[in-house]
Amino acid sequence: MELAIRRFNGEFGERFSILVDESGMPLYYPALYATAELRGASLSINTIHSALQAIKSVYAWQEYYGIDLESRFKRSELLQAHEIHSLRDFMQKPMDSMVPTKETVVAINRRQKRVSKDTQYNRMTVTAGYVGFLAGRLHPTTAVSAKEISAMVARIKANRPKFGDKTEADRSDASLEDGVLDAIEKMLTPGNESNPVADIGLQYRNALMFTILRVTGMRRGELLNLKMEDFDFARYTVKVVRRADSEGDPRAYQPLTKTRERTIPLIPELMDKIHSYITKYRGGVPGARKHGYLFVVHRPGKTLGWPISGSGFSKFIETISNLADEFTGFHAHALRHQWNYVFSKRCEENGWTPEKIEKMRSYLMGWSETSGTAKTYNKKFVKEAAGQAVMDMQKKYMRKASDDR
Repeated sequence: MELAIRRFNGEFGERFSILVDESGMPLYYPALYATAELRGASLSINTIHSALQAIKSVYAWQEYYGIDLESRFKRSELLQAHEIHSLRDFMQKPMDSMVPTKETVVAINRRQKRVSKDTQYNRMTVTAGYVGFLAGRLHPTTAVSAKEISAMVARIKANRPKFGDKTEADRSDASLEDGVLDAIEKMLTPGNESNPVADIGLQYRNALMFTILRVTGMRRGELLNLKMEDFDFARYTVKVVRRADSEGDPRAYQPLTKTRERTIPLIPELMDKIHSYITKYRGGVPGARKHGYLFVVHRPGKTLGWPISGSGFSKFIETISNLADEFTGFHAHALRHQWNYVFSKRCEENGWTPEKIEKMRSYLMGWSETSGTAKTYNKKFVKEAAGQAVMDMQKKYMRKASDDR
């Protein structure tokens, strides 16, 4: 059975995702689960979409092993341990190999393709929730069955992959050196002969997107969600605003602000660049006046003037990654990591306390002060500072040993 996930916009801007069959009909229980459990919990449309991807994997697993969960639960039968193990193993497969042809089966076995532990973990978490939801509605309700269902859900969760300590190549080192970022920024400078695009308006837009990400540490979704009204040109600030289900956003895959709302000060030079882009380039793009989003599509086509999409932004990042060997693997989140690294160095130079630094970082990044996320983005600086401290200790020891002789 070929399943697909469809996105659509509601009358008042709400975004919806549904799992449909070959004829385009929504599957009842996944639709009920997405509406009652996921949307009812105020989860974002992107989170719901990811959950439906996992549920789609559950249906592929059922088809592969000839299992019908709905019929099984109605007969008061729950999943056995070996079936949960097969589910665990199946969730390691890439999505495109879950319903393989004869040709792809050979390739999968030879290359042993697997998704990341994070992906498998998320799939199993969603699966546990959905299977528990389904069993709770279809299994005859008794005190005993409720305990058995809870035990089944717990077994599914227990089969999620385990995570050990992060290695040296974890995301704390995901930032890039300032020299590399300077080279990228220079190449993106409007008018530069090496600029990867020819249109001057597009050059200004791309350079401005890169600069804002670099100097504010915003997420890509926050950047693409910016409106002109968020900028206070008198006070030199920009406000990061949450706009889930925005009625005026024509994008089906609406970029979302995952973090808290906050106001970030900007220097006058940057505000001048933003103002120049708005007045000289954005304003002349047909269709751009129909909405207030700052960054728009400049290329001719049916989306000309629309807010730039997530896929359009990804193509921009991919273009940067292909410009030079030292840019290979560049991704937007590296700018967020580098911002945090530079922020740590500036705070150290000012002699601020760790408590004050963490509070400031949490505010500027949009995190709760109790989330602990600030520590994650500070790992590179901490590791570097620790390395410098141990080097200083070694130098002091060697000088002392030399003096004793």
